[in-house]
Amino acid sequence: MGASHAQAQAVTADPGAWRPMSYANLQAPSPATATYVDIWKDALDANNRHYESRGDRRFVEGNAPANEAHFVIWSSQRSAVFSILDTASQCTTKATFPDVGATVKLCPMRIAIYEGLQVRTMDGGKACFLELASAAADPDASGAYASYDAATRNLKTGLIVKHTAVDGCSFDIPFPRR
Repeated sequence: MGASHAQAQAVTADPGAWRPMSYANLQAPSPATATYVDIWKDALDANNRHYESRGDRRFVEGNAPANEAHFVIWSSQRSAVFSILDTASQCTTKATFPDVGATVKLCPMRIAIYEGLQVRTMDGGKACFLELASAAADPDASGAYASYDAATRNLKTGLIVKHTAVDGCSFDIPFPRR
């Protein structure tokens, strides 16, 4: 993967606190989404080819529909981005909650570790991605969350819908030492 830089932010005072994951629309790449487009360039290209093979050429000016959820861990020595990519060609539906307009999908995840100008990107299998039908959905009732346990060097993820944890969507990911 090419070298790109995660956006500069302050070191988190309490990395162990649960925080909502951030979302990015990767259909129209921009400077704000460049890091995530770089992490997923090959998968975005495969998704674009998937749409083209079906005769859908509407997305020649950008990418076929693709959204991404991420959680960034900042430190003075290195930073890490935990990222999940939601595309029609690479995800499967795990559960639907029509009463709240939520769909939980199993989608590819990656971790990108940035040290200076170097970046290591690792595939991590599948993780739960929360799609909400409306931006007006209650964020306290349904959301994707993450935290970092510095003592164990584990990223913790969780997903709730209607104030209830979604089975199979909470797990720990150990981070490599170096």
